[in-house]
This record gives sequence, structure tokens and C-alpha cells, in this order.
Amino acid sequence: MGTESVNIQTRLKSAAAPIALTFALVAQPVLAQDEDEDPIVLDDESTVESADEGQSIIVTGSRIRRSEATSASPLQIIDPVIARAAGANQTAEIVQNSPIANGSQQITAAISSNAVANGGLGAQTVSLRGLGAERTLVLLNSRRAGPAGTRGAVSSFDLNVLPSSIVESVEILKDGASSIYGSDAVAGVVNIITKRGTDGLELNAFTSLPFSSGGEEFSASAAWGKEFDRGHIMLAGEYFHQNEVRRMDRDYLDCDYDYLFRTETGDERVDLIDPRTGSYWCDGAPWGHVWAYYASNVPQTPSPATLFQYSYPGDNLGNYLQPAGPAVNPFDVDAPEGWYPVSVLTPASEALTNSYHPFEQKSTVIPEVERYTIYADGSFDISDTIQLYGEGLFNKRRTYIDSYSQFYNFGYTGLYAPGDPDDPFPGWSSAPGAVAFLSPTGLLDNYDNEVTVDYYRGLLGLTGDISKKIGFDVHGQYSRSDGKYKLDQILQDVISQQTDRAFGAGCAGLVTPISNRQCLQINWVDPRIMAGDFTPEEEAYFTETETGRTLYEQMYIEASLSGELFELPAGPFGFAVGGVIRRDEIDDLPGHITYAPDPDNPGEFVDNAFSNNFSSGHTFGHSTTKELFGEIEIPVFRDQPFAQSFVLSAAGRLTNVEAVRGSDGFSDSSNGNFTYKLMANWQINDWVRLRGTYGTSFRAPALFEQFLADQVSGARQVTIDPCVRWAESLGEGTISQRVAANCAAEGIPSDHTGAGIQAQVFTSGGIGVLDPETSRAWTASIILTPQLGPDTDLAFTVDYFDIKVEGEIAQLASADILYSCYDSEDYPNSEFCDLFERGQDGNP
Repeated sequence: MGTESVNIQTRLKSAAAPIALTFALVAQPVLAQDEDEDPIVLDDESTVESADEGQSIIVTGSRIRRSEATSASPLQIIDPVIARAAGANQTAEIVQNSPIANGSQQITAAISSNAVANGGLGAQTVSLRGLGAERTLVLLNSRRAGPAGTRGAVSSFDLNVLPSSIVESVEILKDGASSIYGSDAVAGVVNIITKRGTDGLELNAFTSLPFSSGGEEFSASAAWGKEFDRGHIMLAGEYFHQNEVRRMDRDYLDCDYDYLFRTETGDERVDLIDPRTGSYWCDGAPWGHVWAYYASNVPQTPSPATLFQYSYPGDNLGNYLQPAGPAVNPFDVDAPEGWYPVSVLTPASEALTNSYHPFEQKSTVIPEVERYTIYADGSFDISDTIQLYGEGLFNKRRTYIDSYSQFYNFGYTGLYAPGDPDDPFPGWSSAPGAVAFLSPTGLLDNYDNEVTVDYYRGLLGLTGDISKKIGFDVHGQYSRSDGKYKLDQILQDVISQQTDRAFGAGCAGLVTPISNRQCLQINWVDPRIMAGDFTPEEEAYFTETETGRTLYEQMYIEASLSGELFELPAGPFGFAVGGVIRRDEIDDLPGHITYAPDPDNPGEFVDNAFSNNFSSGHTFGHSTTKELFGEIEIPVFRDQPFAQSFVLSAAGRLTNVEAVRGSDGFSDSSNGNFTYKLMANWQINDWVRLRGTYGTSFRAPALFEQFLADQVSGARQVTIDPCVRWAESLGEGTISQRVAANCAAEGIPSDHTGAGIQAQVFTSGGIGVLDPETSRAWTASIILTPQLGPDTDLAFTVDYFDIKVEGEIAQLASADILYSCYDSEDYPNSEFCDLFERGQDGNP
């Protein structure tokens, strides 16, 4: 999407994992900045603001106070001013567009709004090295920040909660660091540093206006700060609004073309042509259709289905297709006037299939987002050696998407007498003795989603010196994410009521058992219904809005000592020691429809109270983490030939975790988890430096990975089952002979279609089963910093990394489970075969 303002930045980067190269050219030396100037950013250099000789600073990747400006660990620092000039205006964009994150799949607001993602609708997280957000630790001012989001899978820091206007810099540690920062720091650490040097009032405003309508961004921020003799205070606020982008707003989003090309030439496009428009056929969600599955005088085994479509004004389907009847319909079903068979007979008829409705055209791709943020930061010198400091953050995010949904019913033709006013399929008939099984598929525009997340974070601490060379820090943090997710639902008990009526139960006086709806007579094959044109009464009958709520709380206390113990010939012996106790708690309660009581079984809940085949239970539980850590730094050489300095460092951490499930109090402990890290930093001369690290990391299972309760979703059988048309797949080489043989041994017909079948997929937490992940990582780097002139520095860095995760915690997809079962040499005794069941018709 283009914008009215164009920013140009030149950057040269070449990367081929596991080796990454970074080249940067800056106008002045990094370490020679005036106090008022913005910090210049170079890969691998720390941010130093006019540090006096010997002044102690903390560099991401170590807890030891030091006066050096280089790190033994690979480190990248991003200046938001430069990032915004390159078009990255939000904190998520600044972090996700960094070189180390750019090669990984990131969860953006658009992705989390159009697919199931951890953190829920609109969440934005960061993944380093392609290992996932759950293995990337995010710090705020060098301290752990609590997660935010909605639904039961909240586990990572949501970058939405911190606006870029209060970000001073972003430091990214590019290797594992569990021994230094604790669990989750497997792939690396992102440390977001906020502004603290504001003295006076700052006002900022920003807008981004795409050339095409949709996606406009507006923000306004204000910050006020005051420096005084014994401390400082800063208050900041920001308002941000982003308009939604609909599919119809962009030409490249407006239609799902197949983009098929002839293999012989490679440039001849062979997409189906819709004869009604003369343009390429647009794929999408089918609408205006009724499926016919089989007739009573045809053997009731899986066989091709016929799709009937109504000829709406201007379609003129009669010009291209024959009416339904025995000559063209394998089910001997005669459809009413104006209905024609499409899609499954010939490619020409498939091109006439209605599959891109105006509801789909206006559906959201990038959501509408509104955010309010208030941030406070302050410190006060209690004495010459002790300082009290604190931070406060409040963020409110509202994310909204416009969506639609299909829903369907089932019934037989000829069930009622011709002309019976209660016949749900008037006008449909069949040949003598034949009865077709029909599934009318309707379309509703009332399927929108809205998420509101309130995030609070407060931190209070004491820091100071207990001697000239040893300091302490004690701080406590509390964060709370309170998320509400509201969505419009199509009620399953209404659909079931209509299905029962289609099977002869009638409608008069019926009330739905869960939603308490009075039955409304619906003609399911009315073309108006098939096109999604519902009356307000009909829409109110089918739908209801529910609101679920997700609470995630994190609190911890950390204490540490760091500094220099004694002097060695090559420099001071540095150290850091400390401990942490942390409690995380999640409580996700779905809305009253998803989590509806079962009227027939008191104390239990229905599996599917709405029609999209998704439900979830009450996810709640907590964990307590206790940690002890230590780090040392030993200078070995200094001012020697080929060794201006050579420093060795080591860090270690002991972690104990106890998780307790909220539903029954069942607990699981993981104690004695030890991680360590070894580092070497060799400055050969003024412009050549070598460094290397080797370490282990640890990740305890996230709360949702342990406590997720009874989540049920759906999947189309044709996309997950390797036994669908297994003979054809074997001939095409898409499955092996072993898979085909095992499908045959299951008794599944070779031409089994699985058409129209939705499989139910059940997911739950694994407390008592899951063990913590472990990993090892090592890196090696060379840094060249030749001086090109008095005002120009060149920095050239080559990093090699190797990270291996063992005992990875992952959720197997349903397709992987089925394939692993049928591809097993030990079929049917494979453990994967115990994870699913097939019905009597061969459908899982």
C-alpha cells in the first residue's frame, strides 16, 4: 500500500542463515555523541549516552555493570527515528522488520484477525530465528513484561501495548539467554527501552494516507518531563487509530483467482472464464446453492454430489446449462424452475458457480484498530547512594473486523405431501420412488468480531550502591491483561430445530433448548435466503452476540547484586547474583453461547452451541516460578600483542516451576532445571574483534499449553484425510503404497470422497504430560570497525548461529495425526492411530 509521503533509506544487507552479515555506515563515531543527540544505531554496539570514563552501564545480554561499550553476545540496536523514516511507524513494525526477525513468520494484526493465532484477534508478537513468539522473550527497560491478549492461548507480550512514540531504542539479543533472563529466552531477547530524558513538553502527530481508501493511520502523542536535582518524572500519552482495509479496497485482494498457467508454455493463463462476465472466474465462498447427496434408488455409498444453483437476475444460467433432471443429474432429482446443476459436471459449469458474494467483498483484511496509551516513569534519589524508581503503563486496544459465515441444513425431498405448507423444500420433487438428501447452504453477514484489551503494568524498585564497586537492585512488577472478545454467533440449536422440522417434527410451538428462540418457519431453498437476504426477524432468530473474557496476571519480585569484586591484572572481576519469584495466572471463560450449559445433562456443557463447529471450555490455572542466577566476567588479557582485551564470561541459572490446574487443583512440578552460558570476547586491535558464545536454554510449558480446556474446531475431511480417494492419490504419487494399503485395511473404499464432511478436532492442555523444552545455542562473530576518516565509521559484522531445540512442545495438526497413523509401519498399533476415531461411514 502506497502512502502520500515517501521516505527513502539505503541499506545493504545480505543474509543466508545460519550466517548473517550486517553492514552499516554512519556519519560519526558511535561513542562520540553529544548528550542531546539521538543515539546512532549500529549492529552489535550498545547505546551509550555520553558515558564518562568508568561510568557503569547495563548492556542487554548481561546483568554485570560495566564500562565497556561492546558485548560478547551478538546484539543489534534499532533507533525508532531511523525505523520510522523507513516506514515502520508502530512498535510491532519496528521490531518485526528488524533483520533478525524479518526472515521469520510474524503474527501481525492482519494475520491474527484472519486466522487462529496465539493471543487472539489483533495480537502482534515477535518471533526470532523462526522459533515462534513463545521462544522469544520481550523485556521492557530490561525487565520482563507480562503477556496480553484474548482467548486461552495468551502467552507472549503483545507489541500493541507500547506505542512507538515513547520508545527510545530497541535492543535485540540474537542468541539464547535463559541463564541470564529466564524461561522463554530460547531464540533471543527483545529489550524495549523507553524515553527518559524528556525535559519540557513534546507534541507529535502522524498520519499515513494510502493512495487507495482504507488503512489510513492517525496518531497524536504528548509527553511532558521534568528533570530536578534528585530525580525526574515523565508523563506520556498517545492516541492511535487505523481504518480497516476491506477486500474490495484493493485490486489485488478483491478476488481469489486461481492463477493457473499451461505448463508447456508457462505464460498462457488457463483460469476458468465465467461466461456471464467474460472475465476470469473468481473463487471464494460458494453461495446461492443447495447440495444433493444421493437418492433412495441409488446405492447409499459415497458418490458424486450435485450442486444446484439458482439463476439470479442477470445470470441467465439457462443460456449455458440444462435444467436439472434424469438426463444430467445422477440422483434423478428434478429441481424447481430457475435452478441448475453447476460445479461438479464440467469445467464450464464450474465457471458458472457463484463463489464471491458481496459479503465476502466487504470482509476485513486489516482490522479497524483504536488504541489509547498512558505511560509514566519517574525516579527519586532517597540518598546519595539509593534511588527509588517506578513505571506505570495503561493501554486500551479495540480491534474490530467485519466478517460473514456460511451455515447449512439437511433434509429429504418428498418428505411431505405436495403442497403441504410445512414442507421445508417446496417445489422440489424426485422421480418415482427416489428421495434426495439435500443440504441448503445459506450465507449471513452478521458474523463480526470485536476485541477490547485493557493492559495494566506497574513496577516499583530500589537501586543503589552498597560500595563504590557493588550495586543492588530490588524491584517488583504487576501486570494484568483484561481482554473481552465479542462475536456474533449463528446458533446451532436453531439450526438443529430447523433440521428436526425438515425430518418431520413440525415447527408450531417449538422453542430452542439453549437460546430460547421461538421457532420461525424458514424456507431453506428460497433464493432470497440462499443469497443472504434475511429479514431483521430472521436474522435475530438465527444469531446472537456473546462476549468471552480472558484475564492474564503476572507478578514477580526480583533482587540482584552486581559489580566488581576485585582487580585482576587485565581488569576488574565482574559478577552478578540474584533471585526471582514469579506467579502467572490465566482465566479464560468463553461467552454464554460457546460455554452453554447442557439442558439434558446438568453440570455439563454442550459441545457445539453455535454452528461453526468450534467451541472451548473454561481455561484457568496458575504457575509459580522460582529462580536463582549468577554471572561472572574474567578479563584475561589487556594491552597485549594481538589482544587489546580478551574477556571470558559465564552465567548460570537454576529454575523450579510448579503449575496448578484451576479446574481440579492437579499440579505438576519441574524442579532442578539448570542452564548455563559461556562467552568469549577478543578485541584483537582497533578494528578487529572476535566473539563467541555457547549456552543452554529452557522453556517451561506456557499456561495455555498445560491448561487449555476442551477446544473443539472443525476441518474439512478432504483436506486432512489421506484415505480420501486413496487409489487416485496413489496413482498420482501423492501418497505411498503403505498409506494406500493401510487405508484399504481400514475398509475405506478406494473412491471415498469425504465430500461435505466436517471432522471435529479436539484440543486440550497437557499438564502432567508435557516436559520443559531444552535447547543449546552457539554463536561466533567477527566485527570489523575500520576508521575511514575523522567523521566516518564503518562497521561490518558477520554472525554465525546454531540453535537446536529438544523436546519441542508443539500441537500436531489433524492432518499430521492421520497421515502419521496410515504411514506407520506398525499400523494400526501406532500411537497416532489412538488419537482419532472414524464413524461408521468412514469419516473421522
